[in-house]
Formats: sequence, structure tokens, C-alpha cells
Amino acid sequence: MPDDNKDYHVIASASGILHSNRAGDRLVEIPRDLPGIVIFIHGVNDPGAVYETVETGLNQGLNERLSRSDLNKGEYGARYKAVKKMPRGRQSLQDAKILYDPDMHLYRRGEVAGVTRSGFIPFYWGYRAASDEIAKVNDAGIVKSTVADANGNLMTRGQYQDKKGNRLDAHFAKPGGFFANATNNIPDMYGAGFHAGPDARIVSEYRLAGNYTYPGDAPDRRYFVLAAHRLANLISTIREIKPTAAAESHGLNPKHETITVLGHSQGTIITLLAQAILVQQGKRCIDCFILVDTPYSLYDTDGCSQTAHAKLKTLVDIVNEVTKAPYTIPELAELLVGHEKYGGRTGSGWTPKQGKRRDKSGKNWITFDERDNRGKVYLYFCPEDTVVGLKDMRGIGTFGVPDTVPGDVTDKNKKPAAMPAMDALKGKRFFQRMWTRMERDRNGDGRPDRVLVGTAPAHVPVRMQDERLTPGPERGRSMMGSAAAKAKNALLQANFARNDMRFINGEELKPPCDPELYGGEVVRGGPRPGHADVAGQVAPDDVSQSVALGNQYASFQWIKVASGFGFADVEKYKREFNEKVTDDINSQAHNWRSSNDPRTSYYLIEREETPNEARARMASDPAARDESNYHSAVLAHTENHRWVTAMDVAVGQALTMDDPVWRDLLIRMADWKLDRSAADGLQKNANYHRLSPETQKLLSACMKYYQYGIFPNHTIVPLELPPLVTSELKPAVQKELDRQQQERAAAEARQYQNSVDWSKFSNMRW
Repeated sequence: MPDDNKDYHVIASASGILHSNRAGDRLVEIPRDLPGIVIFIHGVNDPGAVYETVETGLNQGLNERLSRSDLNKGEYGARYKAVKKMPRGRQSLQDAKILYDPDMHLYRRGEVAGVTRSGFIPFYWGYRAASDEIAKVNDAGIVKSTVADANGNLMTRGQYQDKKGNRLDAHFAKPGGFFANATNNIPDMYGAGFHAGPDARIVSEYRLAGNYTYPGDAPDRRYFVLAAHRLANLISTIREIKPTAAAESHGLNPKHETITVLGHSQGTIITLLAQAILVQQGKRCIDCFILVDTPYSLYDTDGCSQTAHAKLKTLVDIVNEVTKAPYTIPELAELLVGHEKYGGRTGSGWTPKQGKRRDKSGKNWITFDERDNRGKVYLYFCPEDTVVGLKDMRGIGTFGVPDTVPGDVTDKNKKPAAMPAMDALKGKRFFQRMWTRMERDRNGDGRPDRVLVGTAPAHVPVRMQDERLTPGPERGRSMMGSAAAKAKNALLQANFARNDMRFINGEELKPPCDPELYGGEVVRGGPRPGHADVAGQVAPDDVSQSVALGNQYASFQWIKVASGFGFADVEKYKREFNEKVTDDINSQAHNWRSSNDPRTSYYLIEREETPNEARARMASDPAARDESNYHSAVLAHTENHRWVTAMDVAVGQALTMDDPVWRDLLIRMADWKLDRSAADGLQKNANYHRLSPETQKLLSACMKYYQYGIFPNHTIVPLELPPLVTSELKPAVQKELDRQQQERAAAEARQYQNSVDWSKFSNMRW
């Protein structure tokens, strides 16, 4: 990637009056250098819903940590929000396309000239269905709808479907892939997708998980592997950009870029795999990794192919690669005001040893310890996260990392020794912080308060003597709600043990953070005086509304159309209603029903609300709200990132993000949604031709994948595990695979015997 004049650009300008003997020079303020890069990668079933919240809090916290004030977030969903504000009659066809494509537009980030100043890269990934996986008129799979677009692609309430009944967006894609396809280890990301057993099918068909969750059969999980290769490539690309000769002569080289990855849910496991890929390629890992609500498990769980030993060894080995040799260029001293290379990265209140910031009231100054976070891994876990607290998941994002975990039980070893977990990781610069909704007497005055994040390292009980052992609440907002909560806990959730301790060794924060774990709730959850803890309620965003509409088993409201005596001509009323809005399927009703009293011949005709009517209702209807699962609780409030995340990310340099052309290119590379417009913008970037041939091949393959559903070939995305990942199949899984192999061999032998004409061999002598 050679340098050329594309590296030179105007960084600031100003105007002044030209006159002789002026009293002073016209000063031009140049932008401060950015202190580091933070890549945020989301999880399954997620279009990037909390990116704006995280970037807002992170930049505010970095401003305060580094004694500066210029860091500011990007703008999210600007075009989508502008279209949504328009009266429906004034929206053009292009506006309607945007409005009916929230997966693409609702959380898309842009930058505002002169306002946005940020080292934040939002990383988006997901699944795109191949042509033969999409439900069509002549190949519907289990999809019941007969409504199709002009190309014969079936739609349920205006939403595309795959043949297994999963909702696809307007591009036949799914940001983050399907919820049911999540894994708690790396090797399973290379395997087959989730298969819905009888229990899962009952949950789907009877809506036991609500309108927004469909645990149906899912496709192969290889799109996780593609995401990991994209992330690894982005990291290596950042550090392989060749500097100008002038920059290099001053020690300014992108190979020293400071990169933190903040991962959520499945994004954490994708990031772990990306590090293993980088190691395999002989390239440097990221400087700092923060895992939030990770499903990664250190236990033997059902529905998982891997032993606990393999999962533990893989985590320890990858953590070791990230942390074993902390990178020291640039030295933190170079960020100090007055240093020739400081570039405005800090202000007068910061030193490499300590800094000062205002407290939460904004009135008092607090001095805090500065630290170099390069070569560190942090785990943020929330014991009330009911998603990775599922029995089949049992992720450390809910349960944290105990000092030891149980060994694998085998036929030969019924009582295996415990395996060191935190005992093995704590010496490898692995830190964990607990974010709990439990309230405890922290001052000895008998009054319950929130448990602070960032107190001095100590062994801490995950559950006190008087606290429940389940991740989820045992009470609801009614008797029926309480019964449902207890049933869900018993059937789905793994439990803590009494006096379960965790070594909470994240560095002490000054001040410690009073966690905000109810962000985004329209009805706040938590304990109240005299009442047990209950889950809060969240309203569905526009993506979730579309997910519900695309669930063929979802329940929506029915509206009376006609009644009378005699023959109920449903098709007549349906045709008349839908012909009024032939140009908008979202204003049509395709689910109709009639009831008839045989004694009186009285009939009643009803239609299901249209998709647009349903959207309008779901935006405000309390019945459309969902219970908070606290899987994103840590992420969903800016204050958590202001006081904690901003203190844990690594700081150093971000030369590539200081350059507007490279910044634009890297942010475009991080978004998998490469439709024709996005692909055109990517390829027209002035630096696109400077990317390595391997990177350009990967990006071209990603364009083809998003636009046509053609997965990159094996030379671009190998589907073999990198050496750093240990794979050990559980004995029961291995036995089942052996049995299947024997059955296939026997079937092939029978097929061969049946296909041979043995009469031709009747005269042969042996």
C-alpha cells in the first residue's frame, strides 16, 4: 500500500482580513489527534441498536479522562428519522423503501462535518439467504402465506421469509443472524445451524416466547466465520497502511495503532475467533478486548458439541495471545501536553500517572489513577442477564468466571477434578467486573443500594443469603406474571449456587460507578420498597416490529369488516379492501376470517390489522411491550460507558482515523450491508485501490454475498479451525457421529448391492 498525494488533505482552514502591520497573526485551530480506535461488534439478532448510546457515553468519558472536550459521536439513522417524520402522503417511493427497510437504515451511522470527532468504528455483520433458501411460490417450505412479490418471493405481512419460516429483511438478510443460532463456543460456529426439536416447535407455534422470538430451524452458522475474517482483516488493514515518508520520519506509523474491541454477546465469540485468525496469519492481536454479556461458556451444556475443557483451554490460550506482550508504542508519556508528538490527544489535567475529572454532580474535582490498558482483556458480566443465563447457554456473561469450573464427566472418569478458570486467567491480565441489579446494604445502615462497579478488587458473592438463585425475577406484575416468571426460570434458566463467589479484579475506579441497568425501559424494572424485583418493559423498535410481522405464528388484532345473514363472501371484501392500496402491501390485509352461526346463518367477517396499522399500534400499545431480559443492560445507558468503559479502553494513537479518507474507508469496510449503493461508495473511496489484493478480494466477495447470497469461497473464508482453537467433541456427541457414520456406510453398502446385476457374475470361478 504505497503512499501518494492522497495522504495530503486540508485539516483546517480560516479566513482573515489582509492588511499590513497587523497586530497579530490569524490563528487557525487544527483538530486534536484521536487517542485510539474502538471497534464495537454487536451480537445475534441485532442491527446495532445500542451503538449510539455506547458511542455517546464513551466519548463523554474519554473527554473527561483525557482532559479534552472535542470528542463527539456520529449521527445514527438520520435519513430514516427524517422520512418517518414526513406525512405519509408526502413520502416518495424512495422514501417508502427507506421506511420499510429499518434493518438497513434505522441504526446506520453517519458523520456530521465539524461536529463528529470520534475514533469509534461500528462493525455490522449478519446472514444473507441464498436464492434456494428463500421461500418462493413454487418452493414455500413451511411458510403458509401465498402472497408474493413480482419475482415470486413469498411475504408474510410484507416481510420476506426463508423456507424455515424465519423472517428476512428487504435484502433477504438478517443482521446478526437468527437468535436461535447463537453458540457458546467457537467450533460450533463452523457447524450446522440450530435444529428446532419438539419443544422449540411448540414454543414457536403457540407463541410461548412472544411475537418477537421465533426459535425455528436455522441455516448453517458459517456467516459467523465470515464476520470473524472480516474483523481480522479490518484490524490488520488498519495497521498495514503505509505512512508518508514525512510521517514515518517523525515516528508516525499506523502499524502502532491502538485498537480496542468492545464486543457484545455473540460478537465476543466472533472477536475471539478473529484473534485466533490473526495469530495464525502471524499478525498482532488487538490491544484491548472488552467482552460484554458473552454467551461463551466454561461448562458442559446441552446442545453444545464441545467439552468444557476445550472451551476453557481455547479461552485461556486466546487471552494469553492478546495479553502476553502489551504493546508500548506510543508510550503514554508521548500523549502529555508539551511533548513533541502529543498532537492534542490530552489536556492540561492529564498525566500518564493520573488525571482529574468532575464527579457526577459536576461540582467537585476527583483525581483518578491513569493506566495503560494495552494487553488486557475485560469481562463485563450481569448476573441478571436471562439470555446467556439459559441452561443450554450458561455463558460467563451471566455467571462470570469462577475460580474453578467442573471437569468433564466421562465413562472412565465419573468424578473429574475441578479445572482452574479464573485461577488460570487472573495471572494473564484478565479482569472481570460484575454489573448486578441486586441491591445491598453497602454502608451498614440497613438501606439497600445499588452494587457499585469499580470498587477495590475482592472475592464477591454473586448472590447473597437473601437473594434469589435464578438470573431472572421470581415475580411478575400480576399473579399470572409471577407464575409465568417461575415457570420460565424452572424450565429455561441455569441457577447460581448459594455463596457462589467471583474474584472481581477489575481495577479500582475513582469514583466507582453507580450502574444504570434500566436504560431504554418504558416501564422501569427492579425492586421497589415493599415489593420484589420485577423485570422492566421495553417497547419494540421499528426493526422488532418488522420481526414480529414476519413471524407467521404471531398474534395481531382483528378488526370487524362486515356482518349479516346468509353467505359470507370473504374474498369479495378482501379484494375490495386491498384494491384501494395496490401500491403498498403494508397497507393491505391478507389474513381474513369469518365465523358463521349455523342456527341463524349470521356471519361475521374480520380482517387482521394491516402491517402499517400494527406498527402504529405497537409503538404505543402496552400489550406490545416485551419484558426486559437485561442482556443489553450494561450497554443501554450512557453513564456506564462514561464512568467505566471509557476508563478501560486502551489509549495511544489513531492516525488512520485522523485521516478523513482512511476513516471513511475503514468505517465502510466495517459494514457488511454492501448493497449496490454502499458498494459503489466503498469502491469510489480514493484509498480503495491502496488496499491489499487479499482485502479487495474479500470485500468483493462480501458484496456478492450481500447482494446475491453467494457465500465467499474456501480460499477467501477457510472453514477450518485455526490452530489456537481447541476442539474436543463430547463423548456423547462423538458416539452419535460414529453411529450416523455407520448408518451412512451401511446405507451405501445396501445401495451398492441393490444396484449390481449379480447375474453377470454367476459363471465366475473363485
